[in-house]
Parts: sequence; structure tokens; C-alpha cells
Amino acid sequence: MLMTSTPPDGYAVPKTVTGLVTYATAYGWKTLVQWAADSGGNPFVNVEIGRLLTADEAKRQRGDRFDFRLTYHSRSCTPGMLKRFGTGLAQTPDKPQWHDAPALWKIREVIYLNPAPDAATTFKGPITKEEFNTIPNARALRFSHDRMGRRYTEWIENMPRWGWSLMSDYGQPEHPCHVSRADSRAMAADHLTAFLAPSRAYGGDHLTVDEWEIGPWPVRST
Repeated sequence: MLMTSTPPDGYAVPKTVTGLVTYATAYGWKTLVQWAADSGGNPFVNVEIGRLLTADEAKRQRGDRFDFRLTYHSRSCTPGMLKRFGTGLAQTPDKPQWHDAPALWKIREVIYLNPAPDAATTFKGPITKEEFNTIPNARALRFSHDRMGRRYTEWIENMPRWGWSLMSDYGQPEHPCHVSRADSRAMAADHLTAFLAPSRAYGGDHLTVDEWEIGPWPVRST
């Protein structure tokens, strides 16, 4: 079977699929789109989206990758049209055996919660809370503030016992404390960022955002 990246005349990848591919690429995932035809000459396209976990990410997982494989076929369709063929296949770190792929919206959700580590640009401050909230798509990784004569620092960290967590030193840098855990790095960063929303009075005096990142995720609401 000859596979090619070029669609046959009169055919194109469905817009819902091209949107998913663009979305995945923005989050640092790899994509592959290949066309072929069945024995009856009916064109179809295979779409693969995924990424390998880093060694650090894979430590507490059963599998080492995200891999979603979908097929869109022209059989029984109007010429030039394609429809999803079956459910497709998926592998995820928590379910490494091949299983049915979920709906496209669910795949987008998985991508959003698990961006590739190099998909975001990380910056170090300090900048003020007000400056931080003018930056589109910024997500906080560490901030600090004065309270009761001490400088408090709060950050996210991948802890051996709890996984991705919100951390605080409560003004004692030599004694970092676990505050709460999160299901992913993205969720931990989102929780920390929520403390800095303009409508939320949080932290003490002279609050600065000491480390943050800018990525392709949706702009947060304020």
C-alpha cells in the first residue's frame, strides 16, 4: 500500500482534523498525516498525533507515550468527502495497551493538560502582579511576597511522593512545605496562576512573579 502526504485530487483532510493537528503542534506534540487507497481505490487518510514522555514524566507512569491514531475514509461517502472510520486507537501513559481512541474534544483536552515541556517559553522575573496580568497566555511557576516580616515564596514542583504540587516555604526557605497536589504540571501551574487573578486579593506586600511561562494554551479568564 503506497502512503503519501499528498491528498488525491478532489480530497483534503477534514477541517476538524487539520484543527486538531494544528492544536497538537502548538503544544509541542508530533503529528503525521498520510494518504492511501484501499483495494477498491477509495482514498483514506491516517492521522497520528502523540509525543513521548520525558524520563522525569515517565517515572510514575505505566507507559511512556501519548499516541492517538485516527482514520478518515471515503468509502460510502460523496466524492471528495471523508468520515471517521471506526473509533481509532490510542495509547496513554496510564493505559499503555492499545484501546479505542476518544472523541476529538477529549483528545484536545489530553493535549491541553499534557503539553510537551519545550512547548512553553519560560521567563524569570521579577515582575509585578499587575505586569504579569498584562501578558497574554502567561502562567505562573513561582512568586513571592512579604508577610509578617518574612519573604514567602510559592511555586510548583514535581515531588517524589505526591507528583506535581503547590509548594510554599512560609517564610522559611530551608523548610519547603507541600501545600496540595495536582494531576499534572499544567494543572499545578493553573492553580498557582489563579492566586494572581486581578479580582483576587492574595499574598502580602511587594508581591513579585519570579518565574512564569508563555504557551499556546487558551488565554485565561480574569
